[in-house]
Amino acid sequence: MAHRFSGITDEEVPRALSVVRANSIEELYARVVPEDHQWDGVMEWLGQAMAEIDIEFLIKVFSKQNYDVPPENMFLGGGHYQREIPKAVFENILTGKWYTPYTPYQKEAAQGILFSLFEYQNYIQEMSGMAIANAGLYHGMNSLIEGALMACRITGRDKILYSESLHPLAIRNLKTAFGPKIKQGFELVEVPSTNGITRPESIDELVDERTAAVIVQTPTNFYGLIDGMDGQAEAIHSKGALYLAYGGGDQISLALLSPPGEYGVDIYAGEGQHFGVPIGFGGPHIGTLAMSKSILNEKTVRQLPGRLVLPVVDMHGIKAFRLGLQPREQHINREKATSNTCTSETLIAILSTVWFAMKGHNGVKDAAYQSQQVAHYIVNEILKMPGYEMLHDGYFFNEAAIRTPVPAKIIADSLAERNIFAGIPLAHKFPYAIKTDGKPLYDNNTLLIAATEMNNQPNGNKNLDNLLRGFKEYAIAN
Repeated sequence: MAHRFSGITDEEVPRALSVVRANSIEELYARVVPEDHQWDGVMEWLGQAMAEIDIEFLIKVFSKQNYDVPPENMFLGGGHYQREIPKAVFENILTGKWYTPYTPYQKEAAQGILFSLFEYQNYIQEMSGMAIANAGLYHGMNSLIEGALMACRITGRDKILYSESLHPLAIRNLKTAFGPKIKQGFELVEVPSTNGITRPESIDELVDERTAAVIVQTPTNFYGLIDGMDGQAEAIHSKGALYLAYGGGDQISLALLSPPGEYGVDIYAGEGQHFGVPIGFGGPHIGTLAMSKSILNEKTVRQLPGRLVLPVVDMHGIKAFRLGLQPREQHINREKATSNTCTSETLIAILSTVWFAMKGHNGVKDAAYQSQQVAHYIVNEILKMPGYEMLHDGYFFNEAAIRTPVPAKIIADSLAERNIFAGIPLAHKFPYAIKTDGKPLYDNNTLLIAATEMNNQPNGNKNLDNLLRGFKEYAIAN
C-alpha cells in the first residue's frame, strides 16, 4: 500500500528507475526539482494522521478565522476587482444546458455554446478595439505569455521588452515562461519607467532589430496610472517590433478610455475577470487575447492560440457556427500546435457574455464611471490628511498607489479587524518584486487602493466614512 496513490508497486520501482537511469527516487527528484526548492526536513507541523471527520471539524474551526467582508467594504485591486453582477446572470448560466467539458471539442459543442462564445469574441473585440479575438484562454497571465510567444512567432525575433510598471506577478510569469528559452537565445529586458509611466524615450533606447514585442500594461498600469497611450506605439514600431498591451488593470476602464486598437496596439492580452466574473480564490477566471487589423492576415491569424468560433453557412443555406483555426495539440498534429497551455474557460466566457448582455453599453459605462468617481473621492480625501501622498504624479482611473505615514500593513490590518479591506500593502504582498539593482521595488509605506461600483452602494457613504476614519487615525498619530 506504500504506493497506492502513485499507481506503482515496490517491485516496479527498480524497473522504472532503470528506464530513466537513476539509482534512487531521491536522485530522480534531485534531477527535476531545482536545488533551492528542495527540502529534506520533517513536516512536524502536520502532526499525527487524523480521521476524516476530525479533519473536517478542524477545517471548519480554521474557516471561522476568515474575515467575512461585504463587497462594499473591499478596496482591493491589483489585478482583480469586485463587480456588480445581476442575479439574472447566474439564473441563466447555472443550468444544465451550459454544463460542458471546460474545453469542448467540435462534436461536443452545441450551437448555443458556439453562438455564446462568438458573442464573447465580439464583446472583447469591441472593448479592446481589436480586429479579432479568440474564444478565451485560462487567465490573464496565460494570455500574456501566449501573446508574447505569438509575437516571437510572427516576427521571427527572440527578444521581449517589458515595462517596469507591469504587474509584478506578470513579470514573474514572464521570467518563469521564458527562463528555459533564454538558454536557447531568447532575451527578456526590462524597460524602466519614469514617475510610474512607461516613457517612449525609455523604449526607444532599448528596442532594436531583435525585438519581437514590447509589453506595456495599458490603459492603466499596475499603479493605476494611465499608461501606454502617448507615443509608446511609435517608439515600438520604429524598429519593426509589435506593441503588446497587457490588460492587467481594471479593464472596465475601456468603456470610457480609448481602446488599445486606437493607439497602435498590435496584440491585446488581458484579464477577463474584470468583465463580470466573480473573484474566486484565484480562479476560475478567463484570459482574453486579440489581434489588431495592422498585423492580421492569413498567416498571422493561424498563430493565435486557443480556439476561434467562426460563422458559417451549412449545406441548407442556414447560418451556423463552428470551431475553426484551432492550433492546439488536441485538435491538430502536435508538431503544428502553437501552444499546449491554451485551455479555454468556456463556462466563464458564457458568464461574461451574459453579463455584457444584461448590463448593456450604458450599464458597463455607468459601472466604469462609478468606479472612477468613488476612487477619486477616496484618494482625494486621504491626501487631505497629513502624512499621505501619491506615489507618482499622473492621472489614475480607479486605482492608485499612495504613501502612508506608517507601514501600510499596519493600516490594512487595523481596518481588516473592522471588516474593511483597505488596500494592498505592496511590500508585504510582493516581496519578490525587486529593482534591477536588487533592491526591493516597494517600501513598507506603500499602499495600493482601488474602488469599483460595488463601493458605491446605498450604504456606501457610511462605509467610505469608516474607511477614511481609519486612515485619519494614523494621520493624526503621525
